[in-house]
Amino acid sequence: MSPPVATHHLSELESQVNVLPNGKARKPPVKLLDCPLKELVQYKCNVVVPEKKGEQPTVVCEPVVRLLRMCEGGPNVETTAWERWKAREEVKANSVR
Repeated sequence: MSPPVATHHLSELESQVNVLPNGKARKPPVKLLDCPLKELVQYKCNVVVPEKKGEQPTVVCEPVVRLLRMCEGGPNVETTAWERWKAREEVKANSVR
């Protein structure tokens, strides 16, 4: 069984990336927006059982796109939800102006 993974609110992701597992601060600190954005496509597949007897089941796969920030010499962080959240925050900030 894999070890538990901590989850953080999207607004805390950038600050949490800069805390090492032992609780110490990452030096030098990482700024996620400075890290290149990469895309990873995985597939979620399900077996569809036919309603009629004698027919073969089919496998239906759907792509699942994940976004990652790959920091040089630092962590690789999945930022799929964070990227959407960050874009909404920018829209809110621009609409206030």
